[in-house]
Amino acid sequence: MTAPAHAWLRRLSDYHSGGASDAERIAIEEHLAACAECREALAMYRRFYTLLRSPLRLDAMSARFDDPTVPMTTMRRAAPPAREPRTPPGRNRRALAGLAAGLAAALIIGGFAALVAPRLRTPVASGTPTPLASVTAQSTATAQAPAPKGFVCANPLGSRMTYVYMRGDQYLYAVTGCSAPRQLAHTHVFPLAWSPSNRYLAVWTSDYPAPDKIEIVNTQTSAVIPTNVAMDFGREPRVGGKYPIFFGWLDDNTFLSGVTTVTSNAQGYEQPGPTTLERVDVSTGATRSIGAIAGWANIGFGVGPNLHIVAGGRYLFYASYDKAGTTAYLHRFDLTTGTDTLLVSLGMYASGGCQGSTMCGWTAPWAVAPDGFHILYHRPGAASSPTDTSLPKDTPLLYANPDGSGASEPFGSQLAASLVSPAFSPSGGMAVITGVFSGSDPFSGAPQMKLVTFGSPATVVTGSFASWRADSGALVFFGANSGPSLYDIASGKATALEANSNYYLWGNAGSPA
Repeated sequence: MTAPAHAWLRRLSDYHSGGASDAERIAIEEHLAACAECREALAMYRRFYTLLRSPLRLDAMSARFDDPTVPMTTMRRAAPPAREPRTPPGRNRRALAGLAAGLAAALIIGGFAALVAPRLRTPVASGTPTPLASVTAQSTATAQAPAPKGFVCANPLGSRMTYVYMRGDQYLYAVTGCSAPRQLAHTHVFPLAWSPSNRYLAVWTSDYPAPDKIEIVNTQTSAVIPTNVAMDFGREPRVGGKYPIFFGWLDDNTFLSGVTTVTSNAQGYEQPGPTTLERVDVSTGATRSIGAIAGWANIGFGVGPNLHIVAGGRYLFYASYDKAGTTAYLHRFDLTTGTDTLLVSLGMYASGGCQGSTMCGWTAPWAVAPDGFHILYHRPGAASSPTDTSLPKDTPLLYANPDGSGASEPFGSQLAASLVSPAFSPSGGMAVITGVFSGSDPFSGAPQMKLVTFGSPATVVTGSFASWRADSGALVFFGANSGPSLYDIASGKATALEANSNYYLWGNAGSPA
C-alpha cells in the first residue's frame, strides 16, 4: 500500500477539522469510498488528535505519594451562548504529510523538555514494578457493524460519568450517564482537557495561521470564558517571541501555562526555549509564576504539546532535549518546590517534517501512569527521523519506575513496523498501543491495538485506539473502514457509536458533572 498523494492528505486534513466546504466534503467522501489508503489516513488524523490532547488529563493523587517508606509498586491508585460561526481554516496544519497515511504507525506525541546536560542524574524515585507475566497475544474479533445515525450512549447503565464528543453537525455535546446529549459549545471547537471536578472543559479552536486559541467552557452553564493562552505557536513563530501555551489543569480554578520564548536550534529550526510556568486563574485571568524550565520538545510525530500533570497538580512530566539539541530526556518538575529531576533517556531528538509549521521537534513516545509511579518509554529510542515516506523503526517499549529501574516488556518482544505510542488507562492498571504488527511496512496492513492489563497476557484487537473511558472499563477505537466503536474490556464486545461522531473525551470518574 502506498501513501496517498499530499494534495489528498491536505484535503483530508481540512475535512477532518471541519474546514472543508460542502462541495469539497462531497468530493472527499466520494474519494474515500474508493480509496483505502485515504480511509486509513482519515482514521490516522482521528488517532492523532486524540493523542494530542489525551495526556492533559488529571488524576487524583495517591494519599501516600510522598511517603518514602511505602514501596512504589503498592501505590495505585443550558443552551450554548449565541455567537457567530467561525470561518473554517483554509488548511489544518495538524496533518503530518507522510505519517497520516500510516494509521498503524500510531503517531507519537512527544513531551515537554528542558535544556539539560546529557549526563543522567540520580532520580529521587526508586522501587521495583510488580512482576509481569509473559505476554502471549490473543486475537480478538471485533466485527464492525454500521454506525447508528442516532445517539448511542458510551457509558454503562447506571453510570454518572460525563463525557463530551462532537456530533456530525460539528457541535460539541456533553453526556452525563446516558442522558440525552446537551449542546455545549459552538462549531469547530475541539475538547482538550477537563478540570478535576469536571466543572470546566478546556477547548481549542483553530485560528490558522495564528496560534490556535484556548477557551474554557463552564459545563454547567455552557458559558465560554476566553483566555490569553494558545494551543500552539501558529504558522510562523517568531524567534525571540514569547507565547503563552496551555499546559494543563492544576486544580478546578487554575490551569498551568508555559510562557515560552521561541529559539532556533543548530539545524536552524525554531523550537520552544526558556519557559516561565504560570498558574492562571480561570475567573480573573490573573497569573502567578511558579517556576521555569529551560525549554521543551513540543511534539512527537505531530504538532502540539504533550505533558502529564499528576498527583493533584503537583508534578509536571515533560520531555527534554540536551544543549546540542540531539538527545531527548524525560523530566519530572515539582510544581511545589521547583525541583527538576532528570529521569530517563528518550534517545534521539530531531526535527521532522510536518505541514504548515516550523515547530516540528519530536521525541520517542512515552507515557506516565496517572499516579506518577510508572512510565512507559522506548529503550533504545528512535534511530532515525520521520520523513514523508518513512518512519522510525519500533524499539522495545518498557514499563518501569520513573528512574527506569525494574523495567519489563508488558507488550512482549514482537515489534510493530514503526514506533508505537503508549496510553495508560485512567486507573493506571492497563495500557494500549496501536501499530502494524503483521509486517515491516507501516503503510500497509490493518492496524491493531495491543491491550495489556499489567501482569496478564496482551489482547490484540483490530482497530486504532482513540480514548479511554473514565472507569477504564472500555475504550473508543476506529476500524480501518468504519466510524468509532466502543470496546468493552471485560466482554471483548465492540459496539458501534453514533455515525459521524468523533473526539470522545471523558471527564474524571466520580466527579460531579
